[in-house]
Amino acid sequence: MKKFHTLIGLVLSLTLMTLISGCGGGSSGTSTASTPTGTLSLSITDTPPQLGQNVTGVNIAVIGIEYNYEGNWTTAEDFVPQTFNLLDLQNGKSLHLGDMILPAGHYSEIRFILAAPTKESEVKSNPDCNITFSDKPTQPLFVPSGGQSGYKGKGAFDITADAKIEVTADFDVHKSIVVKGNGDYSLKPVIRLVVTELSGMINGTVVDVADYNATLDSLVVYSYKSGVSIAGEADNNFPNSVSAGDVNMSDGNFTLAYIGEGNYTLVTARYFDDTFAVVDEENNVEVFKGQSTLVDINTSDYP
Repeated sequence: MKKFHTLIGLVLSLTLMTLISGCGGGSSGTSTASTPTGTLSLSITDTPPQLGQNVTGVNIAVIGIEYNYEGNWTTAEDFVPQTFNLLDLQNGKSLHLGDMILPAGHYSEIRFILAAPTKESEVKSNPDCNITFSDKPTQPLFVPSGGQSGYKGKGAFDITADAKIEVTADFDVHKSIVVKGNGDYSLKPVIRLVVTELSGMINGTVVDVADYNATLDSLVVYSYKSGVSIAGEADNNFPNSVSAGDVNMSDGNFTLAYIGEGNYTLVTARYFDDTFAVVDEENNVEVFKGQSTLVDINTSDYP
């Protein structure tokens, strides 16, 4: 099986359009009638992972959303639980999870409560997070403490009274799925929040994709904020990348969606069975809010 990758990227991305409201999560931070509120329109998207051609689904069940307001974790009472396949949410696609009311203020993280087993004995009673295959039985995704404490999505945004703000939460499956030695799969979500209207995207093409074997090879493009060292990144599956995108091995196209405005370095890696190597590096790729940056990559020019 080929190695996992992000862009997820199972790039999840969640689009938040304002605040969540409610009480719970062990806190007493319930908003009152006098507290100004806004609306959160929440969606989710996925950074594409490289899971292998036999993987047909990575199913995630979110049963609760919590927000940290004035130091207290508070449950969003109006969130309706949903289950979705992350593989359907790639290359800029997203899923609307609902509208929620939150207190106006500054936020730096939200928390996702998942319906997933923490050990084998819980699989039958709580099997909603799982991986499906074309050639073998469905395997549960074990999520240590995911059903209790949840997993945080990090990124700053402000909710303004009587207004909406759209935020995308990028669920990076490449970084989030761990294959254990006993064959079990664990989910340790890595979720990045970005204000959608302030983000842009990169649409690129690997122009010499025909030089690769489309059946045996796969290519993944990773994005890094300029100034971040990429030394040794390939040895650890590119842990400090912002997001990543699988290259279409038929036409060479790839997409990196929901990226904050700024300057980036793109690193392209070639995967073959259980081995991989860097085959290109592009510097000074500018991303502008609300725009798509076009990039051509020719791996034959790489030293």
